[in-house]
Amino acid sequence: MWKIGNIEIKGKTVLAPMAGITTFAYREFMRSFGVALCYTEMISDSGLIFNNEKTYEYLPHKNENRPTSIQLFGGTTDKLLAAIEKIEKHTDNYDFLDLNLGCPVPKVTRNNGGSAWLKHPNELISMVEAIVKASSKPVTVKIRIGWDEKRINFKELLPKLEEAGVSLIAVHLRTTRQLYGGKARYDLAKNIQDLVSVPLVISGDIYTLDDAIKALEITGAKAVMLARGQLGNPFLATQIETYFETGEKLPNPTLHQQLEYLWTLSNMMVKEKGEHMGMLVMRGIAPHFIKGFPFTKTSRVKLTKMSTLGQLKVIIEDIKGQSLLR
Repeated sequence: MWKIGNIEIKGKTVLAPMAGITTFAYREFMRSFGVALCYTEMISDSGLIFNNEKTYEYLPHKNENRPTSIQLFGGTTDKLLAAIEKIEKHTDNYDFLDLNLGCPVPKVTRNNGGSAWLKHPNELISMVEAIVKASSKPVTVKIRIGWDEKRINFKELLPKLEEAGVSLIAVHLRTTRQLYGGKARYDLAKNIQDLVSVPLVISGDIYTLDDAIKALEITGAKAVMLARGQLGNPFLATQIETYFETGEKLPNPTLHQQLEYLWTLSNMMVKEKGEHMGMLVMRGIAPHFIKGFPFTKTSRVKLTKMSTLGQLKVIIEDIKGQSLLR
């Protein structure tokens, strides 16, 4: 157990904010596997300021379980401050305000949002100080290690961010230029928790229990942030939590268990968004649940084209039938 500000976090896994994926239904689904803290999808300051209805849907749900963090992104201090005002008028149903200083996607960074802030460390720290003052909730940040190989500056930034008043720092161990390719730079991250007294959460290349164990051993961080590694593999969170509670290494789920998880999430997504939109979202997520299993290639393609729960049920039954024949 560890704390962000005065709030206890009961576990070692944090669900990363993922655009188009970590909806309310997805967050609740992952909590059932033991995830200790969930982030919303990243939310645009402009969308809030201009009262975009869709943007407001990204804020925590009225039935949201806690702890939950709202992740905000934007390119100027003034707009971020205006967005916080909007959030605080709209909801109190969250625990932390997270600033996205790590997104590498060009449509975000070209407007000085996300990890573009890393190119201007002085402005970044001034902005964070202003946000900490304005927010009624503890402020956390998610960063990358730097903009590119020549500008890796996360070690200098960590103590400055702590001084600026943040309550937690999540570090994705890639540069902006790497996007999501190459290897996460654990070679640069030995004992980085020692640089600050606020908790660190570590992100990058965590696909298995052993990856998580290694990440925490190298960095000394309090928890791991699960992103692409948990897509279609929700049981990874259970494996990590179980290991750090009891020392037991649980086996990977069977194909049949994976299909059960897929069916559960799909129903939750449909309940949240309606069948049409829910299944559109699931087209991108569903194939991950059967990736790596033999004889599922054709079914993975079918999952990218399904439109109804009925169609999903037929695909699942077909996969089960094929597995019995093997």
